[in-house]
Amino acid sequence: MGWDDERVREHVQRLEGLLDGLDPGAHQAVQALVELYGEALDRIVRLCADASALAGDELVCHLLAMHGLHPESPEARVRRALAALEGFLGKHRTSVELTGVDGEAVRLKVATEGRAAAPRPVLDAVERAALAAAPELERVEIEAPAPEKVLITLDQVRSRV
Repeated sequence: MGWDDERVREHVQRLEGLLDGLDPGAHQAVQALVELYGEALDRIVRLCADASALAGDELVCHLLAMHGLHPESPEARVRRALAALEGFLGKHRTSVELTGVDGEAVRLKVATEGRAAAPRPVLDAVERAALAAAPELERVEIEAPAPEKVLITLDQVRSRV
């Protein structure tokens, strides 16, 4: 087929929407098919001389992770994804530390220089990167300082009117 990674992402999103609308019988059939493909992937990984080479492709990486076959741990993949964001995070004077993976969640600690909280778009980018790196995880738990409360006085409001 020769799909690029963007087309794969779009297809996965469409597929997830379709799966949500299936009746229970159809859902069981899809689950059985997924399990069969998972077994086939397991055999491919065992037969491959360098399984880490398979993980270099975004689609294959996603499938390996979803079937618990990825040669790297979720922690290693999330760390690499966070390292790739260093330039972006640096521009926002924000740092992120992986504090652990617990079951289906990755825990991250966010710190910022010069302000109490990281902007929401920065936190969203961190969350997307972590979940893309380890799609078998279902959520990202971010420990971050609460945004500072802003006090606007009546004099400030009146001066703008």
